[in-house]
Amino acid sequence: MAIDISKALRSPEERFPFTYELSLPAQDILGEMVHFDPVKMEGDFYMAEGKLYLQGQLTTVAHSRCSKCLNPADYPVNIDFHEVFYNARDKNLDEEFLPDDLDRFAYDGPQLAVDHLALTLVVLDLPIRFLCQEDCKGIEGATEYYLGTDTDQNELKMQRPFSALQQLLNKDQEV
Repeated sequence: MAIDISKALRSPEERFPFTYELSLPAQDILGEMVHFDPVKMEGDFYMAEGKLYLQGQLTTVAHSRCSKCLNPADYPVNIDFHEVFYNARDKNLDEEFLPDDLDRFAYDGPQLAVDHLALTLVVLDLPIRFLCQEDCKGIEGATEYYLGTDTDQNELKMQRPFSALQQLLNKDQEV
């Protein structure tokens, strides 16, 4: 399914409301499968100077596993968006615009497919790590293991994206 934009093509500058629901497939994000509730997009669209403007709000809930304790974790996604779609058939586009350019969206005819837009917006809004609750203690027993090493408590509380590389270096060695 797609959004019917034929009214905007006939009446430039006039705003038209829309409500659209779609299902996104599960995504493998950094090795974790993330599932989504149905995505709801609401807002309005209008045509101006040969471009289609789509703005509104996207809502869904993403489901994965907590990165500390592996229990189910949910992340509500609420995104305000404002996107510009270019006519794919327009021969007077900027030289830098390529039809296959993934940074720009295009429309072709009276139907506007927004599945790729919805997936892009949702994935970009996801956190790096899902947590079941903000103060999750993690897997019981895992903290005692880390306390036995020469890491202090302040380092345990800070999450660093490249901390796994630290184990490759010995404290007395220079790279």
